[in-house]
Amino acid sequence: MLLAEFLLALSLQSVGTTPPADQAPPAPPPPADEGLLKKGSFAGSYLLPGTSVSVKVGGYLKLDVIHDFDAIGSEDSFDPTTIPTDGTKGENTQLQAKQTRLNLDIRTPTDLADARIFVEVDFFGNGNTLRLRHAYATVGNLLVGQTWSTFMDEDASPPTLDFEQPIAFATIRNPQVRWTQPLSDDFYGAFAIEAPNSVIEAPPVPGKSEDPYPDLTSRFRWTNPVGHVQASAFAGWARFRPDTGGKDDAFLWAFLLAANFNVWGKDQLMGQIGYGPGLARYNSGVVAAPQANGDLDGLPILGWFVDYQHWWSDTWSSNLVWSMARVDSLSGQLPTDIRELRYGAANLVWNFLPWASAGVEYLYGMREDIDGHHGTANRVQISFIFKLP
Repeated sequence: MLLAEFLLALSLQSVGTTPPADQAPPAPPPPADEGLLKKGSFAGSYLLPGTSVSVKVGGYLKLDVIHDFDAIGSEDSFDPTTIPTDGTKGENTQLQAKQTRLNLDIRTPTDLADARIFVEVDFFGNGNTLRLRHAYATVGNLLVGQTWSTFMDEDASPPTLDFEQPIAFATIRNPQVRWTQPLSDDFYGAFAIEAPNSVIEAPPVPGKSEDPYPDLTSRFRWTNPVGHVQASAFAGWARFRPDTGGKDDAFLWAFLLAANFNVWGKDQLMGQIGYGPGLARYNSGVVAAPQANGDLDGLPILGWFVDYQHWWSDTWSSNLVWSMARVDSLSGQLPTDIRELRYGAANLVWNFLPWASAGVEYLYGMREDIDGHHGTANRVQISFIFKLP
């Protein structure tokens, strides 16, 4: 038996199973965990192999079942500005998944400061096509790209199932260049130039509207263990250029005070109040209109909302919000222009998994025009949300 084993070993060597002297022996097998992605520098992220770049893919799927008991022009979101005031009747039901989102978050340290690139899309484009929400980069205190306006307080956003948000909630995503400056451990200021986008009611003469200069925005935020308070300001310009005659500029400005407070447990109380001839910039509304003499002027608006979110248990929550906006009408406006808007919502949400929830929400809206005509709308919305775990 030993002789047979010896002869077998010699025969294997003769056919070249032993590597030549100039050839390295095969590498040992890798450790069992080699090749697996390692956790990155922030929650939910992973390091790209061989780099210091952390990457996270996020987003969620959302299905809305919407039933309108009254006529409204915005059937995929609840916008009181689209409520008819001429007595039009209507009822509609639809299912949609437009709010579904996908995002990519990339972060890495650099010689200057930590850097980040964030891109997010949803499907609110025409025909359920992709629409860009966010696309920005940050290096230290500098931000460049498209994201929430520096004027608004995105951390005081009511948790409604409705996509539109309260009518007086200042919300817009703007291309911008922003600098954020910490002033203390709990206080900072931010300043930006942003893309202008004026919607104006033109004087009754041939011509075109223009956005001659960028918007100037700023915010100051104080944060403490109870919550935060933010004060913001904005300045901009709207222009109408008639086919004959000189250009007509309207100076726009607005102030905003917003806050979000922890009450007890996970309950939160938030709200904001804003005023100025230009506040409608942050709700895609009309920012300037003509006076009786035809001169373009900023359209003053006062808007506010109050919101309370209550957690009944670790998995059940409700949210109640009420909002109003009032326009100081100009003498040259049409009688069918908006004078007042109201928005209310109440919901019940069940977080049946850490990454999944379902809820039902009732929505009420009212629009009143300068001529006194008004209309109301009532909606029930059921939503299902599945987040990337």
